[in-house]
Amino acid sequence: MIAAALHQVDWPALRLSGAECRKACLAGSAWGAMLAAGLAAMSAWQCGGVCLPEVAVNLGLSVAAGILGIGPVVAYGGRR
Repeated sequence: MIAAALHQVDWPALRLSGAECRKACLAGSAWGAMLAAGLAAMSAWQCGGVCLPEVAVNLGLSVAAGILGIGPVVAYGGRR
């Protein structure tokens, strides 16, 4: 059943262009930066200060999650 469904997918149509890759990376990075800023603000509100190593780790993980999670949605979302 799964093999039959995978056989029907048009794999070459799923290839991303350079512009779509750049758009995915830009949108994922923006999403990750906003999430990291929100987490830093929440941390500053609760603790009374900002811990820079924590912000750096949150930024790296948020940007990676944004590129891998939000990036494909943005890249494939504009296709018709």
